[in-house]
Amino acid sequence: MTEVLGALSKAEDRDASAVLFDLTLAPFDVIRVRSKDADDYGSIRFDAGLQLHEEAKRLVVSAALAEASEVPRRAWKGRRPDSVSQYLERIRLGQTENASFSLTVLSPYSFDPAEQASLFQDNAFGRRVTLKFGAALAAIQDALAESVADPLPAFESIVDVGVSADMCQALAKLADSDAGVDVSISWSPAKPVQEPIHLGLTRQDAAVLQEVAHSFSRREPEPDFVIEGLVEEIKEKPERFDGSVVIQAPLPNQLGVRKIRVRFDQRYRDIVYDAARNKKWVRVIGDLGRDGKSLTLFDPRDFSIVEPDDQD
Repeated sequence: MTEVLGALSKAEDRDASAVLFDLTLAPFDVIRVRSKDADDYGSIRFDAGLQLHEEAKRLVVSAALAEASEVPRRAWKGRRPDSVSQYLERIRLGQTENASFSLTVLSPYSFDPAEQASLFQDNAFGRRVTLKFGAALAAIQDALAESVADPLPAFESIVDVGVSADMCQALAKLADSDAGVDVSISWSPAKPVQEPIHLGLTRQDAAVLQEVAHSFSRREPEPDFVIEGLVEEIKEKPERFDGSVVIQAPLPNQLGVRKIRVRFDQRYRDIVYDAARNKKWVRVIGDLGRDGKSLTLFDPRDFSIVEPDDQD
């Protein structure tokens, strides 16, 4: 066993103790978030340690959301799917490792949510999350290498593999220190799939990731957003009305009323036109985002007239 352990240690260019630690974690894929700011005692500042835990969780959540969603998104907003919540209940926090300060997240590769239970553990949700996370880390490494002047085109091309504002923001916060951060994934020795994945980030990388996160977050619509307000006057005649209107509506946590552009399809146009002409208060659900500098409600649905009551 000692000879085998030594051979593995040499092959992976790691300490034998680290290799032995991995072998004890056969049921799990292991995600490591390693701070390079540790002192000679292997300790880091208290606040830095808290942030390490917080952002590590954010990384795992973003990867799980990317795997659970049928449609890639630049930013994750709204309610989490049940599969992600169930997965978060099953992951574990392992012991920290010395030499640096390394946080270990233990992801059970065979975990499946209750509604997705499968006999094929190679395709279980837990393993798919770590594979998605690994693909995203590798894509981020390539995008950072390509990003010379404008990083956004390179990062736009990797949204499909699971890269999001949430992931970039978490990595940026972790890397924003003098020494930077390392993030890696090693696979369960019971079900290895490929070589371990490693991403090392510097403070300069943090600035790029922060810019990408800000851009992605602004451009991703807020799903299932409800607005209530008045439709501005429509100047076209009914037969020429194309369904495009502006609704004046208050938004949460903002002062005053905002103008929100909405384009309705044929099924709603008559009732929308009537609401504008008679100054009726309306309610509609859609995905709130920006189209250039304008606020826009995409995919409007569940349009209705809000009848006033005695308190309005």
